[in-house]
Amino acid sequence: MTMTWTTTTTTTTTTTTRTTRTTRSRSERGLQFALRPMLRLWLLLVACRPAEPEPAAEAIVAVVHQPPAVMPAPVVPDFAELAARVNPAVVGVVSVLSPEDKVGRRRRGVGSGMVVRADGQVLTNHHVIADAASFAIEYADGVRVAARLVHGDPRLDLALLAPEIAETERTVVTLSERRPRTGEWVMAIGNPFGLGDTVTVGVISGLGRDHEDLGRPESLDPEGVWSFIQTDASINVGNSGGPLVDLRGEVLGLTTAVRSDGQGVAFAVPAAMARKFLQEVWAHGRFRHARLGLEVGELDDRPAVRVLKLAPAGPAAASGLRPGDVILTVNEVPVRRVSDLAYLGRVSGVGAPLTLQVQRGETRLALQLVPDEAPLADDER
Repeated sequence: MTMTWTTTTTTTTTTTTRTTRTTRSRSERGLQFALRPMLRLWLLLVACRPAEPEPAAEAIVAVVHQPPAVMPAPVVPDFAELAARVNPAVVGVVSVLSPEDKVGRRRRGVGSGMVVRADGQVLTNHHVIADAASFAIEYADGVRVAARLVHGDPRLDLALLAPEIAETERTVVTLSERRPRTGEWVMAIGNPFGLGDTVTVGVISGLGRDHEDLGRPESLDPEGVWSFIQTDASINVGNSGGPLVDLRGEVLGLTTAVRSDGQGVAFAVPAAMARKFLQEVWAHGRFRHARLGLEVGELDDRPAVRVLKLAPAGPAAASGLRPGDVILTVNEVPVRRVSDLAYLGRVSGVGAPLTLQVQRGETRLALQLVPDEAPLADDER
């Protein structure tokens, strides 16, 4: 508690001044006497107040000078170990070509392949043996044996070869069951220019490439079913049919072609199609091509395809599709162009249900299409 008082006095003479001082002295003593109890009470109240906290000390930030962090060195895959694991399952395919050259000599062709069964069966590209009068398999240990064609399909550019005399306990490759990723490390192993045990490394540069993306090479059927893996791993003549493997040593694809007008632009048939091809050939003796029963065209304004025509009583008509429908996905995989739809139908196979996401006007639908078997081509009859 605080009390304020003011005394104002005007003095004109000495006597008056003394009298005023005396009067003020008495008055002050009386006032002090009256205020003593109040002062005691105020002191008591102050003594009983809780202690006020000390003002918080200002935070002190210590600046510690540290040397810059050392980034760990990038881990480089052990490509030597990877090559050592995969090489025993990689073969050379040596063929005698027909017709003969101008002076009557047999031309020789070289390619690559991979062992897919312990009895020595080999998977390669169809174009490796397409013009061959005869061919042989040369295994990694140097053993060369005459071989025969089990089945080949130019629309997939795949062929299965078997040694004339079955081998035993050959090392086989593992076909990957996962979808490759753009940017991941890969190794190509093969027989370029007849130079066996050749390895090159690179990354996956792209996915879903079709015949047009490859520059329309004459060695591949323009009516084929293509969804190539693109890589910058060096591929040359003789690499065709060899494996493109990931860091686990699993085959992601078969190296197949390069763009003649570029460098570091090579392509491989995906392992998913290779696996389906083997399953069909081992079960049915040939690859059964799935038929969807529709004609589609690509759109200019977005990555999708529009249904143009339906085969009467075909699988697409039975699914409920209509002309004008836009197909967006098949089994949750985007359909950007015609080749995507053809590939997804063939790699799923005859009788395997396909779930289609379809845009019909403002409505989105989920339809199920079950492919049947396409009629045999003339070369398959």
